[in-house]
Amino acid sequence: MHRVIWTIAALCALTMLSNAHAAMDDSTQLRAQVTHNYPSLRYVERYRHDFPEEIQGKAFWSIDATLPPLGDANALTRALTALQDQHVALAGTKAGKSETLGVLFRTASDGSVIIWRLFDTTAISGLVAEGDQVLAIDGQDAHSWLQRVATLTFGGQRRGRYAEAATELGLATPVVHRVAGLKNAVTLRLQDAKHQTKTVTLHYKPVDAALAKSMTAAINRSDLPQRFTTEGLRIGTLRLGAFAPQYDDAFVTASDTASKQPDATDDTAMIAGYCAVVRNFIREADAAARGADVLVLDLRGNLGGFDREAWLLADALRTRPSLSTLDLFASKGASTVQLTKEHTDPSCGHVTSHAPLVVLTDAGTRSAGEFMASWLWASGATVVGERTVGAGGGFEFNGEPAAPLPGSGYAVRLSGNFSVFDPTGTLTDGEHAEGVLIDMLAQDHFAPSRTRPFAIQSVGLRPDRALSTTLTDLHDGGHASLVNVLAQLKAKHLL
Repeated sequence: MHRVIWTIAALCALTMLSNAHAAMDDSTQLRAQVTHNYPSLRYVERYRHDFPEEIQGKAFWSIDATLPPLGDANALTRALTALQDQHVALAGTKAGKSETLGVLFRTASDGSVIIWRLFDTTAISGLVAEGDQVLAIDGQDAHSWLQRVATLTFGGQRRGRYAEAATELGLATPVVHRVAGLKNAVTLRLQDAKHQTKTVTLHYKPVDAALAKSMTAAINRSDLPQRFTTEGLRIGTLRLGAFAPQYDDAFVTASDTASKQPDATDDTAMIAGYCAVVRNFIREADAAARGADVLVLDLRGNLGGFDREAWLLADALRTRPSLSTLDLFASKGASTVQLTKEHTDPSCGHVTSHAPLVVLTDAGTRSAGEFMASWLWASGATVVGERTVGAGGGFEFNGEPAAPLPGSGYAVRLSGNFSVFDPTGTLTDGEHAEGVLIDMLAQDHFAPSRTRPFAIQSVGLRPDRALSTTLTDLHDGGHASLVNVLAQLKAKHLL
């Protein structure tokens, strides 16, 4: 009996040693992956230096840093938050495929949460309603839940991580939900429009094509009237919630038709599809801008998507030449980075009815949504709202993820590049001194500029007119706040 006990104890000890060794292997492999492939760690370090209040985690890639054990998803996530990068993800078979509660959540600046969009009506119709305020999540106060989970959420800023944590509550991979402490179902305590409280339990289900299409339609739905008048201003509005052409019937039809033409390529079929989407958008934009004193483009809560579509839609609205955008990559040379100008597609057309453009953003505007806001801002639009998420990378996740780490079994996806916006055409293709370039981008606390290159990675796009999101905004679509800010802009002769 004693021998059996000793053998079990010995096996436990050997297992612990094996796990520790695997964890160290994970740490070493992750450090190598990040130091060799990440676009610019100097950019990350400068951002962390300039925004100490936003710092998450420790710079594990530093030569003198003690490598943390990374044997599970929680430890890996905590380490990777130090990159301040919303595009980082745990991937691979073990991470699982996207799952959803059939709803999307949105947050106010004070941490309030509501059910913003309901898109799985067959499963949860009658249980919840859009606009229901979330009071508690699995028994924890909603604000406290957001505070806790935001520390395990990727991104550059605390406010953006709150918004991202709320989005991921409704839609993410199983590993993200496990790291947040969630299981197969989530119990919510809600308060409805009549201030009545109720408790409901929603279950995660896999995201299929039908659900994805339904979600895309839901987030593209506007929270604002298409046209309204305030303070003598006639306002027209447009809404873009995502750039997901694969769920747009116009794109699919045009792309399929073009693919059947002689000498067709995948790219020509894609462009035909994009242009079909853009032409529909131009008709909508012209209708909204015709007779309007101001055109408002609502990008709040935009989930990103295909930046080629975002570029062509931005091009359709612009009245000035498009700015140069470059991809910043890691370089093999010491203390240098590689810049490559992004390819741009031929224009699909432009609006014919013009009005001063106001772009609405919030802390949930991400990726291609931020790119569109940046392109339009550089061409003269006024940006109103909150600083965007700061998902300023491209070539999403650098293509395929690296091999799974040996200890945890998770693969790690990293941004393959950062996008650099160059309004004056200052930068050229080729290798650049990393320190000089980062100093240029970091001027004025990483502020955007119409006279020098700028980037939005981690920092997001800073609005011209900061406007916090309130619980009232979540309920009325921000209509009252928008009326107020437009009146102020008019009084200052900025419209």
